[in-house]
Amino acid sequence: MHSARQTGSSQLKSLLGIDPSSSVEMTESDLRQCMEAFRRFENKQGRFPVAKLIEGFEAAQTFVSETVIEESMNSLAAQGVESMEFYDFATLVCSKKLRKRRSTHACLKAIFRHLDQDSDGFISAEELQMSVEALMGDGEAGEPAERLAERMIGQLDTSGSGKVSYDQFVCMLNHSISS
Repeated sequence: MHSARQTGSSQLKSLLGIDPSSSVEMTESDLRQCMEAFRRFENKQGRFPVAKLIEGFEAAQTFVSETVIEESMNSLAAQGVESMEFYDFATLVCSKKLRKRRSTHACLKAIFRHLDQDSDGFISAEELQMSVEALMGDGEAGEPAERLAERMIGQLDTSGSGKVSYDQFVCMLNHSISS
């Protein structure tokens, strides 16, 4: 019985474009969110209805485009799949979360590389100043770009090096987004 479940999950992963032999990264928070979403929408058979995937993704706090979710729904519907077990739901949700995290990471890396003009792995006050000048002219509210860049570096540079690392850059963005 156990191997039949694995085969079903493997086939479902293939339908959804997930490598059946791979495992999907799931944090404790991801699993908790998936379980809450699953329980909210599960049917009498203890399965998640495919027709509720958009709502399920929202309930699991996985914000991907509805088009992406609809593609998954259409693939499943074409094969006659109307519902799925928790493992399959969590795998689908977490695979989309992981893909989105990787995409976000790639965008942040590209922005950081653009700001890190000498490619030393840090953004200096001078590099930030050049970017501020290019974007804003003299800076915001008449503040000179040099002073604005120094103030920004001072807020971001937690190590006191006068430069901002990629990790500091990401922490600053995460802090800005969450506040």
